[in-house]
Amino acid sequence: MEIVQGLSSDLSGNTSLVYQNCDREQIHLLGHIQSHGVLIAINESNLTIAQVSANTIQFFNLPANSLIAHPLNVLFSQEQINTLLSFWAHKDLEAFNPIKLTVTIKRKKRIFQGVMHRSDGLLVLELEPLPKDIDSSLGFYYLAKAAAMNVRQAEGFDEMSNLLVQEIRKITGFDRVLIYKFDPDHSGVVIAEAKAHNLEPLLGLHYPSFDIPEIPRNLYCKNWLRLIADLEDESVPLIPFNNPLTQAPLDLSYSTLRSVSKFHIQYLRKMRVSASFSISLINTDKLWGLVVCHHYAPKYVDYETRKTCEFLGQIMSVEIVNKHEQYLKKAQAKIKSIQSKLKQNILSSYQSLSSTFTQDIDDLLKLVNAQGAVIYLDGCISEFGQCPTQNFTRSLIAWLESKSQDIFHTTCLSKDFPEAIEFQEQASGLLSISIKLNHTSYHIIWFRPEVVQTVNWAGDPTKLLDIDDDLDPSPRRSFELWKEAVKANSLPWDEVEMEAALELRSTLMLAALEFSQQALKQEAERSKVASQAKSNFLARMSHELRTPLNAILGCTQLMSHEESLTNDLGEYVNIISYSSEHLLNLIDDVLEVSKIEAGKVLLEETEFDLFLLLHNLQEMLQIKAKDKNLQLIFAIHPNLPKYVKADERKIRQILLNLLGNALKFTNLGYVILRVTLGDPEMVGSKVMLHFEVEDTGCGISPEEISNLFEAFVQTASGRESQTGTGLGLVISQQFARFLGGQIKVSSTLGKGTIFHFEIAVQPVSNLGQEINHRTEPSKLPRPITEIRQEKSNIDINSTLRILLVEDNTFNQMIALRLLSKLGYQADCAMNGLEVLKALESKPYDVILMDVQMPEMDGLEATRRIRLIEKDSDSGNKIKIVAMTANAMKEDREKCLLIGMDDFISKPVRIEDLRTVLKKFA
Repeated sequence: MEIVQGLSSDLSGNTSLVYQNCDREQIHLLGHIQSHGVLIAINESNLTIAQVSANTIQFFNLPANSLIAHPLNVLFSQEQINTLLSFWAHKDLEAFNPIKLTVTIKRKKRIFQGVMHRSDGLLVLELEPLPKDIDSSLGFYYLAKAAAMNVRQAEGFDEMSNLLVQEIRKITGFDRVLIYKFDPDHSGVVIAEAKAHNLEPLLGLHYPSFDIPEIPRNLYCKNWLRLIADLEDESVPLIPFNNPLTQAPLDLSYSTLRSVSKFHIQYLRKMRVSASFSISLINTDKLWGLVVCHHYAPKYVDYETRKTCEFLGQIMSVEIVNKHEQYLKKAQAKIKSIQSKLKQNILSSYQSLSSTFTQDIDDLLKLVNAQGAVIYLDGCISEFGQCPTQNFTRSLIAWLESKSQDIFHTTCLSKDFPEAIEFQEQASGLLSISIKLNHTSYHIIWFRPEVVQTVNWAGDPTKLLDIDDDLDPSPRRSFELWKEAVKANSLPWDEVEMEAALELRSTLMLAALEFSQQALKQEAERSKVASQAKSNFLARMSHELRTPLNAILGCTQLMSHEESLTNDLGEYVNIISYSSEHLLNLIDDVLEVSKIEAGKVLLEETEFDLFLLLHNLQEMLQIKAKDKNLQLIFAIHPNLPKYVKADERKIRQILLNLLGNALKFTNLGYVILRVTLGDPEMVGSKVMLHFEVEDTGCGISPEEISNLFEAFVQTASGRESQTGTGLGLVISQQFARFLGGQIKVSSTLGKGTIFHFEIAVQPVSNLGQEINHRTEPSKLPRPITEIRQEKSNIDINSTLRILLVEDNTFNQMIALRLLSKLGYQADCAMNGLEVLKALESKPYDVILMDVQMPEMDGLEATRRIRLIEKDSDSGNKIKIVAMTANAMKEDREKCLLIGMDDFISKPVRIEDLRTVLKKFA
């Protein structure tokens, strides 16, 4: 482990500052390398040597100063230089490592193994002597094959860990090999060990988080391997010390020869270690742990042996992911039935919101493996299982509301909320979900009791550091076992339990909306403030739900473009995509109701082809009809006008809702759409169109028909299907009234239902091509074969300079990969401040700008960019495209008004992204 001591809690004054400096030490900018190899930094523009390590006499019998600014042919033949140039033409140099090179000086040949990477505008070539009698490729193959077979034979994760350390010790010959696993707080524990018999064991020992600070952890993520061949060997400086291009130390983050921090040297000396070697274990781009090798004498490991160990580390990393996924699947299967039961209770109850949870208290506790729970709804507290007093709970709720977090969890509540120490037996651990709607708070809080643990620390963590007279820190005084009883802590909340709580929160959000709607009905008049609060809540809910949907739909798009995707897996991808689009439609329904109630719906009349609209609807819905073996019949009167002027989008949505419901609740028979001319005595230039949707489905009872067009109210069959929000008919009726008509219904239980309405439209003469035959795209997922055919049409445009601004890690990854599928690359920023900083160092053609971000949001960043452009008077205007989960119409208008050029709402579809970027290519 490369360890730089951190800041101890009992230090103060100048000594405290020393430890802060150690924690922040830029160990990748030390300007030195280890002496077992030589580093050459090359200016690619003219193939001259810009920097070189000072030990060239040892390897080339040439002083370092004599090589600076000289061409590469002073060391390599033209044939080798041509080979190197062919490699350097590629962006990813790792694919060509290692490369065998020969340096001939004064007729004396020396063979090296070279490793290449780029840094700070220079090409870095690191050379290590290669013994003549090694067949490296065969050695690597057989070592890797044999070791991998042994590791893969393990039945469980623990056995695999033990086999891995044994194989790596056998391959490398190190005295000690161990696996060090990081905990969520960045402290760690040794979980496997293979060692010489005379060494004291370290298995089970814990190390505090500041043993491996943030900078070394980041370097381990960038570099899988780290070798320190001889701790006492003097490091070699680079000449000149600073990179000539940047006038700053060369970044050696990806260097295999990077020198060692003096604080880490002191640390290893305390352990009497002379050489070390580490292999990173990475799970989904995060450092999960390290394989650490220690030797008590200097020890060099050749590159091929290192790559063998890296290969084994990658096998272990993949297995970490597999084991983690297996655990998630088992845990998710366990809670799936619990979630379904709770959801059904919430959405089917029309009494009070609090009563829905009292039906299955054990399920509520089992959902997150808690021993107690408190439900706070409408100002009332309900307690279940082992809970603290109500007075304490009320103060705890007030504290949670001050934090304004949707979900909060801790394993040591007293650390954040000191009053909890009195109730550690019931409430040492806490997990809560919170919702605020119409100035009313809703909370579900789960408790876990104290679990007294004994932690074996590698030395007393309160006295880990010595202070020398010169204030240089040295490592802990003792590496002997030291035990500490940890109290007022609970078992940790795992990832699955927190996901379960979040899913329940989403269900609770819809339930709170439903019950809020019921309460509003009892009021004589709805105040403007309440309406605005609801709209704000809905917009926020939309943003929260669209953000994870962006990741889900983004992944399905990426998987759909994979050549290796089988037809079976393609069907699964289509199912995920269809279900996600369905959820997106539900979100849009909720927002549409909000717009209607707020009076923000506008009439948007256009000229369109009525027959084409009906044809497209039939084509789209025919898929669902065939799946249910139903007849879908469109009976269109021949005397209908072909071209009309009306609000096409609203007519289309009414018909989609009515036909979709008819297909949903019909299992046998047919669904018919009849379109005829209505009242012939219309005054003026308009005609009346009569629409009628008839089905042979389950029918609707008379007592339910009166509530059919009420928001958030579903029929018995609708609640039984557990789909939808009960908003489709509300929206359809409001649109019909907006167009001058009204939807009416007649139904017989067990026989079927007829919905019908009339609207006035203005006939238009046949204008042929002048009519805009636009149709809204179907949101049904397309076949995988169709998507694959599109891939050949992707335009590769790597010259467009794109800056992606996104604060969500998953959405950032998805966007980058979608751009890659379209042939683009992009730099990334996490907020508006980073955007402004990026623009100072590099010009961009397009900025894909998220809106809701910490530090500085996308709107403020755009405003500042436009001011800078105005002041510079350069005439070069960056194209800024909003890419946000704020998807309401006013959000689009706000983005365009502030100075953005275009708008893409999340979830982002690859077609929308391609269309927008083509405008700026």
